[in-house]
Amino acid sequence: MGKINFTTDEASILKAYKLSSQNPTKWEEIDHDLEDPLSDLLTSQSNDADGDPLGLGGVIDLTSLDLESKMSVLISSKSFDPKAFLSAVHPNATYQDLAAGINHLQSSIDARSEAVRVLVEDNFDRFVAVKASTDALYAEMREGLLSDNAEFASRPLVDHLKRSAVKANQVFLPILENSAKAQKLRTTLGVFERSKFFFSLPGFLVESIEAGRYEAALRQYSKGKFLLDSRPGQLLPVEAGANAGSTAQQKRILDKVWANVEKVMGEMKALLLARLQEPGRSVEEMERAIEILLELNVPEDPIWTYFDSQHKRIMDRMNAAYRTGVANIDGAFLSSTKSRTAPELSSPDSLRQILGAQLQVCILALESKAPEAVLAQAGGHEVWQAIWDMVKNISEVMVSSLPNFWKIARSFLEGKFKRPSSSRRSSSQCRQMALDIIKLYINFLSEFFILSDVLSNSSTTNSPEHFPSHSNSLTTAHWLTKILSEIQDCVAEIGALELGEGGLVKGLVESARWRFEDVLVKSWLRDANYMYTLESFTPDLSTPSTTFYLTYLESFMRHLATSAFKIAGGVSTDGGPGVLRVTQQNIVPPAFISKITKAFLDAIYAVLDGFVILVAEEAPPGVGSIVAAGASEREGKQELIDLRDSNTRLLLVISNFSHLSGSLIPSMLSQLENALGISVDDDRKTLMRAVTALDKTLFDGYVKPKATAVAVILREGILDKDMDWYETPQPTEIRPYMYKALMGLVEIHAQISRVAENLLERGMYALVENVVQDALLSFKQVKRFGMGGMLRATLEIEFMHQTLARYVSPPAAKTLSELYNKISQAYARRPGDENLQGNLDSVKKTLAESRRATGIEFMCFRAAKERNGKGKKEKDEGRERERGKDRGKDRQGRGDGSTTSSLIA
Repeated sequence: MGKINFTTDEASILKAYKLSSQNPTKWEEIDHDLEDPLSDLLTSQSNDADGDPLGLGGVIDLTSLDLESKMSVLISSKSFDPKAFLSAVHPNATYQDLAAGINHLQSSIDARSEAVRVLVEDNFDRFVAVKASTDALYAEMREGLLSDNAEFASRPLVDHLKRSAVKANQVFLPILENSAKAQKLRTTLGVFERSKFFFSLPGFLVESIEAGRYEAALRQYSKGKFLLDSRPGQLLPVEAGANAGSTAQQKRILDKVWANVEKVMGEMKALLLARLQEPGRSVEEMERAIEILLELNVPEDPIWTYFDSQHKRIMDRMNAAYRTGVANIDGAFLSSTKSRTAPELSSPDSLRQILGAQLQVCILALESKAPEAVLAQAGGHEVWQAIWDMVKNISEVMVSSLPNFWKIARSFLEGKFKRPSSSRRSSSQCRQMALDIIKLYINFLSEFFILSDVLSNSSTTNSPEHFPSHSNSLTTAHWLTKILSEIQDCVAEIGALELGEGGLVKGLVESARWRFEDVLVKSWLRDANYMYTLESFTPDLSTPSTTFYLTYLESFMRHLATSAFKIAGGVSTDGGPGVLRVTQQNIVPPAFISKITKAFLDAIYAVLDGFVILVAEEAPPGVGSIVAAGASEREGKQELIDLRDSNTRLLLVISNFSHLSGSLIPSMLSQLENALGISVDDDRKTLMRAVTALDKTLFDGYVKPKATAVAVILREGILDKDMDWYETPQPTEIRPYMYKALMGLVEIHAQISRVAENLLERGMYALVENVVQDALLSFKQVKRFGMGGMLRATLEIEFMHQTLARYVSPPAAKTLSELYNKISQAYARRPGDENLQGNLDSVKKTLAESRRATGIEFMCFRAAKERNGKGKKEKDEGRERERGKDRGKDRQGRGDGSTTSSLIA
């Protein structure tokens, strides 16, 4: 048998705490010194190493047995029970095992008896000696200390104890009495200490509420209510055996104190319910208030109190913000149109002047580093500022309130803040409340801006009545972009809430884009019609023979096209406010692309119409004289040109047209194609045809009157009634009409050179073509030429031909060939015309002398030499050689009998 397994010293524990069991069921105090069971247990602990008396190897586990069962199992106990031992230690032993155990037990008993006998035999003399000594000692003590007179030696001890008791009563009795009094006092103080919580509860609740510690107040209130309901005696103890009066008095005291507690808690409930209806509270604070009210079980449902009050407050605030904003807009609109400094918009002319002045300032500001400050302060900015403030205020009301509202609503939909008793109101109603707020926001913006669906493809022809009519398109684009950005920011924050609004806010942004695009396009086209007022004909030194008007036009078109692209959603900013925003380019819907493209082309056509106004007979207002472009570089002096002359303005406009059609319009169209990702080849061709046609119209408007004036001089000289081409003698000089005609061309040459030098060749070529054509028509009216008439006509035409040789184009050269043929064919030979060669030599001499004599007057018609560079000179010489070849071919074509061949050669 193994050792008995004790995990704890149970006997020591029972003896120390005077218990009979480790699981007592009542209060007890047992003196184990007088009881056998524990002594048996202690004895068994000292003999736990004896082993199994049966020798079967069983192990006794006493940890799960009570004290009585342990005593019946231990072989050293007086209450040892063999049956209990066998059932506890050897419950599964067989009969053979038990028989073997009996033999082993008998052997053990015999061994122990033999050991005792041997011990007694070995120590018998000692036993005898000890017995004799003990008897002698007892007889001596019986005669003395343990005699009958001394009452077995207890009388002296009793006397000492009596005297000690008397002395102890004298010393300790007052102390014990005072101790009893102190104990009574401590008991009384303990009673009041235990009731201190209850009596101080109202004051503690008031302090907690004033400090905003509502959770602490709720905890103390719940604790007090629990104690009042379950343990009133703990709050205000009543001594055992107290009468009914004491119990009734206790109840009255408790009721009075608790009435004060309920009053304070009622005030806290009212305060929290009022707080649920206040604005500006955080979500955590509102949730805490709702949870506290739910625990207090108030009659009203706190969550619906919050929803109803906050929904009404947000709707009222948005209504107030909208009405106030519209009133401020009306006030700003009236003040901007009726103040002393307000523009007079009664006539188109005044509006044109006002918008022209605004555009001048705003376009110049586009080239600066901070154009937004100027654009935002142009005409009508007070109204635009009021409109933006209205949109911003409405957006702020919704953005500042709806997220908190929806956060609590979403928690409610997820099962939070619900009372045990079901409410008649559906939980989905809070979602509808949030959607009502969004719909109100959309209705306000739709009502004010007159928004329409993009898919309807319908555009409102009129702008909203509150928009300022005297605001230029650049300022309009600035404010529309700013307002749209505010709407987008608001919609982005609302979209992040995941309300499931079904695309309402997204549709709002698209409708706003479409509406703003309409407004911008209308303003864009209106200002494009007034762009010509910005033409001051100031030369642009960076682009020769052009004015700054083209630079203004390019900036105007580029900025508005970019603004329209932004409004259409082509460019967006995400990631946060300020410098944290990331700009990205988006795909623009086809409807917006079509609208922007059409507006861009219409604006260009409107600008082209403005060029026609610039060349009207009357000079536009404010036009005077300017410094001729490039005059100071060429001549070292400044030369003024009179812009009141329509021809001067016409030349500048034609020069601008050359740059417009060749560079500016193709560049702008390419930029538009790249930005929108489209191709406008058909529109480009149509536009360029219109530009070419208008350019030709303007150019002919300048050239044809000039050519007609020169042609009149030539016609009068050729068809002079006093001139008889058949009878006229041999010429000795060139008649004055030819000088007069050429001097007219000199004046035209000078004007073109001074105003738009890049048009010089084009203008002179066209003039020469028209002049020679008119000369041909005039000579065709002459029926016949005599020798003198033929020589005179040849001399004058050749003089003009050689003088204007630099500007004789192939069509002009062909016309001159026809003219020479006409003169040759109309020559009527008469008798006496044999000395033709001598007459031709004389005419040649006259031609040479006339050329030398007029070299200075007609120097402008000569090819430029050193000042224009070697390349220019070689180009002119090559042109002269080609013309000489053409003239030689023409002469060959007229035949060897031509009378003018020698002179021309």
